Amino acid sequence: MEYVSGKVLTEEGFRDGHVGFEDGRIIEVGKGRVKDNLAEGLILPTFVNAHTHIADYVVPVDLSLTLAEIVAPPHGLKYRILSQTPEEKQREAIAAMSESMLRKGISAFSDFREGGVNGAKLMSSAQGARPFVLGKPRAPHFDREEISALLELTEGIGPSAISDWDYEELRELTDFVRSRGKIVALHCSERIREDLDKVLDLRPSYLVHMTQATDGDLERCAQLDVPIVVCARSNMFFGMVPPLARMVDQGVTVAIGTDNAMISMPDMFVETEFVGRLLRQQGIARLECVLSMAVANGRKIINQLPLMEIVSDAPLDLMVVRSKQGDPLTDLVLRTAGEEPLLVCVGENKRRGTR
Repeated sequence: MEYVSGKVLTEEGFRDGHVGFEDGRIIEVGKGRVKDNLAEGLILPTFVNAHTHIADYVVPVDLSLTLAEIVAPPHGLKYRILSQTPEEKQREAIAAMSESMLRKGISAFSDFREGGVNGAKLMSSAQGARPFVLGKPRAPHFDREEISALLELTEGIGPSAISDWDYEELRELTDFVRSRGKIVALHCSERIREDLDKVLDLRPSYLVHMTQATDGDLERCAQLDVPIVVCARSNMFFGMVPPLARMVDQGVTVAIGTDNAMISMPDMFVETEFVGRLLRQQGIARLECVLSMAVANGRKIINQLPLMEIVSDAPLDLMVVRSKQGDPLTDLVLRTAGEEPLLVCVGENKRRGTR
């Protein structure tokens, strides 16, 4: 059996102890440290990156362009570049981003994958962090044959915002996807406020952004248990501030994503630090909710049990982060950006940090 020791995240918080594991499972969580460790530090479950577009890594950013000019379908910069980029180069970008995420303590990520069926097929090159893929039709139209083929490759469909679609056609699409037992998630109220009643009538599993949401919108999401994925660095790049504190105050389930890889690398330690500082600026100083967003709530987004602590007799899923000898939450959220965990273990996969 192999061991790691340090401060272990348990249901009582971080406690001194050790974790023993073998054959891809956690066998033992105990008090005290053992002598022969693979790593020592802060021990906690891995992060989930709840919203990405990792193939966007190939897109060179033109800083003079607006949000719509960069990302709006079908003629935004990213769509033009992706359509012109050879598939092999996109595969290389996807593989590199997936491996980078696993090394940064991200076990899984939810990716809105453009490019229709061919775009979804490219995600097979992600061999690091596990992709939870939501496909996207090549055009904002419901083509039953295309969507059926997409659903064979993905966990569901991630259309762009309702503003980009004929509403009745989008409703037909979402009804069809759910009839196949798959999920629908939507960008919503990113650039402008959209009609939340119409959005919720589509019964999405979760929404992304909601930067322009009213308090009433957030209250509805909380009441209906519709999670929101916030991509704070991406929003701020485009001059928008996500209402994180209002989301927390309204009781919304909030997860964290890094969004477009051409403007924000998929590094959840950087993203959680940004979220922690933004929440503090908005009046919420506690950091526990940030860790929950990155660990438990991210798992809700990808239909996993909302794991929040290290437990025995469970699949191996942990990372060991270098301790700064301070408060563990402060060390994790505010003082780890730019580093790799000392060790990441997910099933039979292990990665050791290089810095």
